[in-house]
Amino acid sequence: MNNILTRIRQVFYGSLYTKLASILVLIILTMGFVYGFITFSATHDYWRESTQKFNRDLAANLVGERDLVVDGKINTQALKQTFHDFMTVNPNIEIYLLDLQGRILSYSAEPGQVKREYVSLGPIKAFFKGDLVPGDDPRSLTVKKAFSVTYIPTREHPEGYLYVVLRGQEFDQVNQAVQNRYLIGYSLVSVGISLVIGLLLGLFLFYNITRRLRSLSSAMQNFTQSGFQNQPDVKVIADNSNDEIGQLAHSFDVMAEHIIMQLQKLEVQDQQRRDLIANVSHDLRTPLASMLGYLETLLLIGETETWEKRQNYLQIVSRHGKRLERLINDLFELAKLDAREVEPEFEVCSFSEFIYDVAQKFSHKAEQSGIKLVLDCPQEALLVNADIAMMERVMDNLISNAFNYTPSGGEIRLIVKKSSSEVIQVCVQDNGCGIDAEELSRIFERFYQAENKHRKGQHAGLGLAIVKRIISLHGSQIHVTSQPEQGTCFDFSLKLVSL
Repeated sequence: MNNILTRIRQVFYGSLYTKLASILVLIILTMGFVYGFITFSATHDYWRESTQKFNRDLAANLVGERDLVVDGKINTQALKQTFHDFMTVNPNIEIYLLDLQGRILSYSAEPGQVKREYVSLGPIKAFFKGDLVPGDDPRSLTVKKAFSVTYIPTREHPEGYLYVVLRGQEFDQVNQAVQNRYLIGYSLVSVGISLVIGLLLGLFLFYNITRRLRSLSSAMQNFTQSGFQNQPDVKVIADNSNDEIGQLAHSFDVMAEHIIMQLQKLEVQDQQRRDLIANVSHDLRTPLASMLGYLETLLLIGETETWEKRQNYLQIVSRHGKRLERLINDLFELAKLDAREVEPEFEVCSFSEFIYDVAQKFSHKAEQSGIKLVLDCPQEALLVNADIAMMERVMDNLISNAFNYTPSGGEIRLIVKKSSSEVIQVCVQDNGCGIDAEELSRIFERFYQAENKHRKGQHAGLGLAIVKRIISLHGSQIHVTSQPEQGTCFDFSLKLVSL
């Protein structure tokens, strides 16, 4: 029961549905008011104009039928009798006798009811021109009414006007009562019925529209309460239609998917950070402990040991110190590359000349190790846009890694070839012990060292990570292929520059 009440409060109290329903009610009430006002005004103008057209010649007919003009003069007795007859038989009209200036001379109303002394001549002149406009009501200082007028005694020799107000005061009183009873009553009923029908229809339509928004809001809340772990099910909302709500649901689905992926990446990065700290601690502690051990041994033995033995201890300490120095330098270099503190300084250079220099630098080490170093590169100048110092670090790391896994009598090949008119392919290939397939996907991870009994020398597992980062800064990717006991090949591509 509490859940049902909570649901009802969510739907109707302070919700978008409630706001839309309130706006709908306000719109319908406003439309009803405007409709009533326009209807009332239009009806009033319609009756005024139709009455004036229908009774346009009433004043002229009164003059002719009632013998108000005899021998070119106004028949005063007949005029008074006309006033009396129409006051008794047809109180719908009011008759006034005006002079040529519009001053009221005589009328059919009770004494004291006429508030004007003059009637404006503007509407009267417009009437004779054929325009039907409302004229002054002598019984009011503000009201305008339909009228009929004619010259007295004749148009050729006018002495005044017979001014007949149509729908007089008594008619207005009766009309007002009827209007209040029917027109206003019916208007209220019609507006009420329209309000109820429009409100019910609008509430039904708004409920269907906001139902999808409520579903989307519920999916968002569930996604938040799940700790941004569970992908919300908004496919039905998004695919239902391509309107704004569907687009919003689709955007939310994409956003939720992106958030989940980012959180998963953060979890992986956090685990990598912990592994990094553990590996760094281990790799720093090992040479440091060895150095401290041998130094303490030297302090303890003093002059009791021979010079040769002490010299051997010092060489071991120096070797561990250099290893520690390389590790620290690699860590700082990789951190700078990741933080983009070091940006490549690109320049156009000949990669063929560069690779010859690199091969020359490692030729002496190849002779000492009994390994054949082969360079396979075209003689033509292969111009690339690269950072020479960074590319030298890449080649040093790749070639040194090849030496570590290639036994004496093996071969290391440096291959540079044009794969197209715009790209060169660079490959460092050896025929050493190779890498197991399950380890290939991890060799570019920091501090990862492939387990291999044929490996020569010690390294911290940062060289290939540095290589991957530098190649990425040059807009390329490095790939590796390997077969156990058959060798390994690292290759990447660079874009050629044409001058």
